[in-house]
Amino acid sequence: MRRTYFLLIFLCFSTVYLPSVKAQPSDISLDTHWVAKRKADVQVDGTVITSPGYQRTGWMDAVVPGTVLTTLLHNHLVPDPFVGLNNKEIPDIHDVGRDYYTYWFYTELPELNVKQGEQVWLKFRGINYAANIFLNGKRVNKDTHEGMFLREKYNITGLYHRGEVNRLAVLVEPPSPEGDAARGQGGDGAIARNVAMQCTAGWDWICPMHDRNTGIWDKVSLEVTGAVDVFNPHVITRVPGKRTPGAKQEPAFVKVSSELKNATDRKQTGMLQVTLNGKSYSRKVTLQPYQEEEVGLDEIKVTDPKLWWPNGMGKHPLYTLKVSFVEDGKVSDEQRVTFGIRETGSYFDEKVGARVFLVNGQKVFIKGGNWIASDAMLRLSKERYDAEVRMHAEMNMNMIRVWGGSITERPEFYDACDKYGLLVWQEFWVTGDCNGRWPDPLKKESQARRHAYPDDHSLFLKSAEDQIKMLRNHPSLYLWCGGNEYTPADDINAALRDDVIPQTDGTRLYLEESTGTQLMRNTIGGNGDGPYGILEPDWIFKTKSYPFNPEIGSIGMANIESLKKFIPAKDLVPPKGNWVPESWRYHKYIPLHDFPDRYGKVKDINDFCRKAQIVSYEQYRALQEGFNFRMWSDYTGMLVWKNQNPWTALRGFFYDYYLDYTGGYFGYKEAAQPVHIQLNLNDSVACVVNQTPFKRSGLTAITTLYSIHGKELGEQSVKTDVDANSVTLLKKVKLPAEDPDEVYFLKLTLKDKDGKDVDENLYWLSKNPKSYEQLNQLKPTSVTVKTEKTVAGKYSIRIQNPGKETAFFIRLKVVNEKKDELVLPVFLNRNYFTLLPGEEKVVNLDLSQHFGQIDMQDVRLVAEGWNVSEQKVALSEK
Repeated sequence: MRRTYFLLIFLCFSTVYLPSVKAQPSDISLDTHWVAKRKADVQVDGTVITSPGYQRTGWMDAVVPGTVLTTLLHNHLVPDPFVGLNNKEIPDIHDVGRDYYTYWFYTELPELNVKQGEQVWLKFRGINYAANIFLNGKRVNKDTHEGMFLREKYNITGLYHRGEVNRLAVLVEPPSPEGDAARGQGGDGAIARNVAMQCTAGWDWICPMHDRNTGIWDKVSLEVTGAVDVFNPHVITRVPGKRTPGAKQEPAFVKVSSELKNATDRKQTGMLQVTLNGKSYSRKVTLQPYQEEEVGLDEIKVTDPKLWWPNGMGKHPLYTLKVSFVEDGKVSDEQRVTFGIRETGSYFDEKVGARVFLVNGQKVFIKGGNWIASDAMLRLSKERYDAEVRMHAEMNMNMIRVWGGSITERPEFYDACDKYGLLVWQEFWVTGDCNGRWPDPLKKESQARRHAYPDDHSLFLKSAEDQIKMLRNHPSLYLWCGGNEYTPADDINAALRDDVIPQTDGTRLYLEESTGTQLMRNTIGGNGDGPYGILEPDWIFKTKSYPFNPEIGSIGMANIESLKKFIPAKDLVPPKGNWVPESWRYHKYIPLHDFPDRYGKVKDINDFCRKAQIVSYEQYRALQEGFNFRMWSDYTGMLVWKNQNPWTALRGFFYDYYLDYTGGYFGYKEAAQPVHIQLNLNDSVACVVNQTPFKRSGLTAITTLYSIHGKELGEQSVKTDVDANSVTLLKKVKLPAEDPDEVYFLKLTLKDKDGKDVDENLYWLSKNPKSYEQLNQLKPTSVTVKTEKTVAGKYSIRIQNPGKETAFFIRLKVVNEKKDELVLPVFLNRNYFTLLPGEEKVVNLDLSQHFGQIDMQDVRLVAEGWNVSEQKVALSEK
């Protein structure tokens, strides 16, 4: 629904300093004390269930927010679908019918101190899929709720009984149709006839969730307001011109509006008040009975603003403002909005053939990846969101693409992206697979019919408008995209482009599809993205990709500790040729082919996992570096497919489901350094890449070649300057002419004008790039490890190689010896590194964001490596 600024009914607009008035309490979460029962086993309706005297027999504890499957798992009624072949034992909705996963959820509301004239609101942030809601024997919603991505807010003032038990029941029904999961990407495609998460019917990197994620999957809460409710505040920031991070800034501008609703049958007159930086700005407003309007204030000028910048370009400071409706000196309702001052923009570079993204007038070379969801069963938490997004930021990414076959991400995800400076590309709920881009005999309906999905276009648009309003104040939100590899249906696409997004946001780019001509010019053919399998490291340097590739990927292989958690013991053996263990196939293993064997014939599962991390490091370093060296000449950015898995899959990730790092994480992290020295694998020329807005002068680039055992064979250094957002080529690196099978270490070091390290990059090179077997000639060695506590939960680790042999590919991990498991998540600024003879490195370890309590007496830091004997040390508490 369109809204216009309510500018007709006001008496004055002024900047004032109003007395502090206490607002109503914030949302009261309803996340405990729920019970559930299958509808088929309940012989009465919601009016009876929520009436006094009804006896709830046989109801089980329920997980809310959560799904039916999370509740069943919580009650040990199904096996863990993330382990082994357990998911096969859980009945699929397509086979057993929708009634099997249609459930009642029940709770009792807390006692509220509701005063005369105050309003009580019941809020749902996400129900999948259809729901009817009952309170104290009455139906709350006049029309059945439908749609996975639609918030609901009900005024329950007349139904809430002060001083009595308030009984709430919600009947939740699955999407319809639920789709046949046995028929390819998104099953038979029918799941897309709903406005819902498509990958819940399965994909090539995940098995289906058999309840199709039916449930009250997101936050439920209560809110108490006065007569006027303040909701959907909108903050628009304007930053004119091209700005420089860290400099004293010219003014920026903030415009604030909010929707207001008079919930009573009486006219209400008061002040819409915005408080920012200690000043208050207000407008007098009169609302007729039950009137709902959007009211806006004039633009606010902010002097010397602290601008929000993407990760790697500058800091990401946040502001908080309050939007209130004040009547007779009392706050009727108040919303706090956290936002960042920044302005986005873009243009199409005809020479490169791709779109260039701008923040505050500065070009941003996009380095990022694709995100599915934090958890396939939608067990979402602020803590996990923060940890995962932090891992992306510390990998030196600056963008996350939220893929269209999954969900509109939650505000807590965006809070983390705001905090860490990650731009977000948010897609709506369309994919080429389900929505008919290609003919597909496995799909239930024709290509043309599928392009008309979903069945209810008005619900899609209503949901899109609602989700935009939920997320639009986040500075990290960079663009909206109609769908993955395909546009939405023509009328939906036109409405999004011409009406919904301009009316509800109006500040962000809208891409009609992820691989369309708005993003880049495809002169290669194909879909405009990919490939996805393992690559020869030099391939990306020698083969020109799309000028902006939104999906290009490689392998994903867990460390042995994680593999043991979800692969049965009988299958803990490495694949051989075309033979792959059954549970590996079920968990979507993507072949590594002969790459591990290039480091010597794989001996066992431990050896396979260790070599897989080396392969992963090489893969992802080369992937990003291949795009780096053609920055702005052939490419404007790239997004890896994909960063993580919401399930225990063995396909494409930087960290596994349990949040343990892979070698690829640190290979990519190195390649994505904002100022980086690298070796171009197409011609062996070294170069310096500067992806910041600042020129770097007086740099020294040092190239040092070592034998496999760490003997220095030669060194060259050159002084260089690197312009902002540019690449500077250095000299070609040549390996010695003799011994064609020898493996060498090449160390590239970049120092600033004061001699401090800017970047360091170590390669293992062979004239026969498909054989690194000579690494097996490295003699066993050991390292010394010393730890020092710096602040609570954080440690400095000093690791030295005192011997005369290279200590190759050292992995650090934190272990709970009592439980015999990894402590996760932990944050390390360096891992999977090599120490030459006599070399020392300092690593920072952060345990402060670990979920739950840690008994440090049981915790050890472990260092291990290719030829490094395991070292265990306690973490010093001094």
